[in-house]
Amino acid sequence: MALSEPLGVRRFEPWWGSEAGWLYPLEREARQQYSSRLRRIERPSLLIYVADVPVTARPAPVRVRVEFHRYPTYLTYDLAPSNYPRVFADLGAASPHRMPDDSLCLFHPHDPVERRWTPDKGLNELLNLAARHLFAEDYWRNSNYHWPFDEAPHGLEEAA
Repeated sequence: MALSEPLGVRRFEPWWGSEAGWLYPLEREARQQYSSRLRRIERPSLLIYVADVPVTARPAPVRVRVEFHRYPTYLTYDLAPSNYPRVFADLGAASPHRMPDDSLCLFHPHDPVERRWTPDKGLNELLNLAARHLFAEDYWRNSNYHWPFDEAPHGLEEAA
């Protein structure tokens, strides 16, 4: 807060989830991939995408919901909210990699940026990551609880 601002007054910060300069690159490839099957739902401080995503070895696509919160009510572990969306699919499915709200645990927030999803990688890449995760959950349930990909440990240090 600048010294010239009255105490308790917050400087206006634009909502990145409503800016064309942020939305267009995020959506570009997903719009090409899913066309009209990708829905965007806009709320004042919430941006939602819904798509039916093909998952390897499943006969039908899976409905995936991506939520970008301007003011998250969940921990973002020092990541910008735009870098830590919530992704939901197959609610209630058994999995070792789900968050307490049943969203998919797609990456460790303290991983280096090349191992995490970031908005510059696009929504299509996030949907692909969700599809890969859903395949891994299926594999885990059908293979005596063996996760087929690299895993990060769960739980973060108290300092986080």
